[in-house]
Amino acid sequence: MIGEMIGSPKSRAIANLQLLHDVVAQTPMNGRIWVFGGLLLGWAREGDLLGHDCDDVDFAYLAEDADVFEGIFGTLEDAGFKLSLRYPGSTGEATEYAFRRDGIKFDFFCLKADDERFHYCSYGSLGGHLVVNHIQIPGQPLEEFRFLGRTWLKVRDHDAELTALYGDWRTPRPDWDYMTGPSIVGRAPWDDSTFRLAC
Repeated sequence: MIGEMIGSPKSRAIANLQLLHDVVAQTPMNGRIWVFGGLLLGWAREGDLLGHDCDDVDFAYLAEDADVFEGIFGTLEDAGFKLSLRYPGSTGEATEYAFRRDGIKFDFFCLKADDERFHYCSYGSLGGHLVVNHIQIPGQPLEEFRFLGRTWLKVRDHDAELTALYGDWRTPRPDWDYMTGPSIVGRAPWDDSTFRLAC
């Protein structure tokens, strides 16, 4: 394990992202997972990973592909991506999964689509209470783009998505908190007693 952690956080993140890309490309989820959140923000604003947040990267997939995605978990595990978190908990419908490899956390958000919007959830603490955030952003088709030596997918109008998620995404904001993002349309209490699958 110590040997795997050699290298800067950014170099390790890039190597693991490239591996993740190559592993997923050999599965039925090829073409069904796209770059999301802070990973997309880093590419759009800096042409790179976010220096302060390269150990936590985000992807998205559609709810209609949930069974297919869960079907590749064994392949991801075989490649060293350890499933560690299942939101909101260990039972019921999953809205987010997190894997870890080499000190990097890989979040996969499950998005539900209607005619105009993507809907998804995030989780955390606000005012001392655990809550689930209900989030809406523009629904869009996907397109290919090059990043980190690989071809990925992203939404066609990344400006619209990033504006919905962050507001003025072009200006770095060290104090930005996803728990108060502009795309949150509702909140509810969250029981976090079973979301952690592994340490």
